[in-house]
Amino acid sequence: MEKTIKEIAIDGASQALPQILELLEQICNLDSGSENEAGNQQVIALLKPLFTRLGASVEEVYEAGLGTHLVVRVLPEQQIRGGKMLLMAHLDTVFPVGAAAEHPFHIEDDWAYGLGVGDCKCGVLISLFGALILKEAGLLPPWELTYIFNCDEEIGSGSGCKLFEREAKDADCALVFEGGREAEGKLHFVTARRGVILGDIDVKGKEAHAGSAYLEGHSAVHELAQQIVRLYTFNDMEKKIYYNVAPISGGRPNGVVAGHAHGQFCVAGLPSSEDFKMVEQKLASMPNHVTVEGCTVDVTWKTLFPAMERTEKSGKLYDCVKAAAGILGLETEEVADPCATDAAWISSFGVPAIDALSAIEVDIHTMEEHVNIPSIVQRTALAVLIIHTVCENFKAE
Repeated sequence: MEKTIKEIAIDGASQALPQILELLEQICNLDSGSENEAGNQQVIALLKPLFTRLGASVEEVYEAGLGTHLVVRVLPEQQIRGGKMLLMAHLDTVFPVGAAAEHPFHIEDDWAYGLGVGDCKCGVLISLFGALILKEAGLLPPWELTYIFNCDEEIGSGSGCKLFEREAKDADCALVFEGGREAEGKLHFVTARRGVILGDIDVKGKEAHAGSAYLEGHSAVHELAQQIVRLYTFNDMEKKIYYNVAPISGGRPNGVVAGHAHGQFCVAGLPSSEDFKMVEQKLASMPNHVTVEGCTVDVTWKTLFPAMERTEKSGKLYDCVKAAAGILGLETEEVADPCATDAAWISSFGVPAIDALSAIEVDIHTMEEHVNIPSIVQRTALAVLIIHTVCENFKAE
């Protein structure tokens, strides 16, 4: 008697768990922070056997000073191409060299501890095993499955987003395997995220002796202080758009009026492209409001992550995810999340996306980061069913 797709997903995920845990231990015991090229290569070497099992082609995109991004393609076994699905997770972590040895991978009860285990190593493996289980059952869909594993998500994906834009041109949808979450017995999947801007305030003044020539000086530190106060007045508590300045620096010895001062800032919680425009207008206005005569102000900024806006297409994609979860008897809820991920970048290029498809994670970015082991099995089975269901039922147009 042939197995149902549900049985294939559940049995395959259960059988895959020991392999996933073994790989997680090997990967998490490597230092692979952003810009750690050697660690990045070691992680890639551990993943390559899975690519071979999938029969995938692998494109390595090297970026000096960062590491190597991967574009891994699993093409339809038949000549018919039904669509293109992007499956995304990142290879880098936030931890410095030496941290992995100080905080090695280990298991306590139902929890697997390791640096980057939830963000985003588990997502990398769950996404791969989802397709691998389908392949070994002879059920790969007639879609191109394109994995993008970038190595710079934790620093904004400034390089990786070039690949996202390239691959978005003919993609129908994207599944993003950041850490999962649930509440009140429901799995939460993300269809909206808030964006982030990073920037700098640079102030030039005039140095002078703070005693004998005080009035001849123009304090850049004083002007920076005024600009910081002004920046904080932009906070929008109703929309939850927050401005923060740190770190700051300026001047030389305290006996000299400061001729230069500098501050870095962050604007977090931007829910839409319109809010980005509004913030940029406020930032552009700051050099026109100088308090300390003789000082000049320069304000520059960049988008760290755009906003991920919920669309009709992403709503339809969520419906497919919900249907896949229903096969396992799981309830789901569509949510917005204030944090930024690569789901925001890919959606900014017009690709409907669903995020938070990986295992349940706790204490992200801390030395106690851990994931729930039963949820690894659940989310691997769900990945099988989501790939299967989306490729059967979803079209972006």
